[in-house]
Amino acid sequence: MNTRNAIALVAASIALGAGLAHAGAPTRAFIMEGSGFFNAPGVEIGRLAAIDLADPSQVTPLSRPADDLRFGGLDVRPGDGVLVAFENTTNSLRIPEPVSDTNTLIDSIGFMESGVAGLTFSNDGAVAYATTSVSGFGRIVRANGSTGAVLGVHNILNVSLSSLATVPEGHPTYPAGQIWGLGLTGGGSLRLYQLNLDNNTVLSQPLVSGIGFNPQFETGLDWAADGTLYALIQGFRETSPGNFEEISSHLYTINPANGQATLIGVVGAQGTWDAVSLALDDQPLSGCPADLAEPFGQLNFFDLAAYLALYNAQNPGADLAEPFGAWNFFDLAAYLTLYNAGCP
Repeated sequence: MNTRNAIALVAASIALGAGLAHAGAPTRAFIMEGSGFFNAPGVEIGRLAAIDLADPSQVTPLSRPADDLRFGGLDVRPGDGVLVAFENTTNSLRIPEPVSDTNTLIDSIGFMESGVAGLTFSNDGAVAYATTSVSGFGRIVRANGSTGAVLGVHNILNVSLSSLATVPEGHPTYPAGQIWGLGLTGGGSLRLYQLNLDNNTVLSQPLVSGIGFNPQFETGLDWAADGTLYALIQGFRETSPGNFEEISSHLYTINPANGQATLIGVVGAQGTWDAVSLALDDQPLSGCPADLAEPFGQLNFFDLAAYLALYNAQNPGADLAEPFGAWNFFDLAAYLTLYNAGCP
């Protein structure tokens, strides 16, 4: 895992009680809010957090890389483990920082309309796929995963796409590297799309069933390394004639063969999480989570200074020990424990 993400997920793992072992089903995931309608009620544009996939009610805030940008897709880039987001007002790839309220521009990729969008990487991280709907068809822009340079554009007729995911290596049923998408239909239902980008066609499109409410935003979709397909879906339900209740994002697994959704839980124990992007992190955690500053691979004064800067700013990434929400001696001691463990 990239060192910039490590301290954030160490903090999240401690807070969530998830531990740091990397075995069996994944437990770590990033979520990012604000990819739906700008300034919609309850949305905190650009809020980044970590969740436990086994219990998504447990959310650990990490940072707010931007409060004036609309992120519509999120993925961990394979290979270097960098967290990358697609920002769909400037149509750009950006690196949101989990431990600071900043983001770094990779490049604008253009060819998109502003709206709900999605992002996924090829399994080697070399190619980024970003999507949004353009004038009645689904558009996927293929770009260099590191530079954002556009490699090609795919237009798929009669499809509305708002999230993408890449089939992982070793999947028992579907070809590794195949792109899947999730999107609303004109009738208000939700479909899962199996895509063939070689000829820009849809191979299958089962309706997603078992949601339990009317879907509104469906910007979270990701395959786990073990072959499980996860989705975040948010929407509304009619409580009485003409009156509607907003529904926070729900986390599901989806059977790709028939679209059957199985509820895991609701994101956030309190409040509403709207239009949330999802990025699973199946890569091993860094063996040196205290390594926060260059030169990476060794611990020194610069790492201590980097942690103290986070601590003094009361950044969630520095909140490593109970009582969470308070920055005190116990957090300092927890970081020093990580620091003294050294780098392998």
